[in-house]
Amino acid sequence: MGRTTTHETAAAALTEQIAEHAFATADELRRRFQGNRDLAGLRPHVIAALGGLISGAGVITAGRPQELEWWMGADPAQRTQLVLDLDPASDTFVDLGRQPWFAVPRDTGRRHVTGPYVDYVCAEQYALTFTVPIIEDGRFAGIAGADVFVADFERAVRPALRAVGSPAALVNTHGRVVAGTTAQHLAGSLIRDAEIRTALLEHTPLTLPGGVDLTPCGTLPLTVLTWS
Repeated sequence: MGRTTTHETAAAALTEQIAEHAFATADELRRRFQGNRDLAGLRPHVIAALGGLISGAGVITAGRPQELEWWMGADPAQRTQLVLDLDPASDTFVDLGRQPWFAVPRDTGRRHVTGPYVDYVCAEQYALTFTVPIIEDGRFAGIAGADVFVADFERAVRPALRAVGSPAALVNTHGRVVAGTTAQHLAGSLIRDAEIRTALLEHTPLTLPGGVDLTPCGTLPLTVLTWS
């Protein structure tokens, strides 16, 4: 019964396209950093990566102390460098190694999407962070990444969700809403239906008995939900 409509598939494909743009930004910064390991020399490329949907970008190294070159601000007039205390001996030390956007690529060797979450480290807004591991001589050397504000991501995908013609939402694996078409599915809200949340963990196309369709967005930890 209407397993996956063209509109659902289109919304999932658009989500993948936007995500791949963010990952491409991270990959480019990774390649440039691996070329010379010069964070200061990387700065013009980080700043150039900002704009459009990309609200933040940069590289953070592994080891102690960590180093970072991360900038924020899609608007050229409002760009700022992220400055954090990365000295483990300091009272104001910020341990970036505990952040999932750093820890998951480090621990798995794979790229990762974190969010939606409130990015207290950077912009203090709901964001999605796309990160890729930097590997040198077979060892983890840090991450490169790009941030997209959830509000911007939602504006980009909402027309495709509305085209479905029934209530729809884009959610992560844990049921956190990235974008939705109804007041019940606002960005940042949580899908509380236990059956849906269990099904999201399977990350496979499904139609639940209640008439809820799940259309995964490729390999991303994101799924389009529709209610018939």
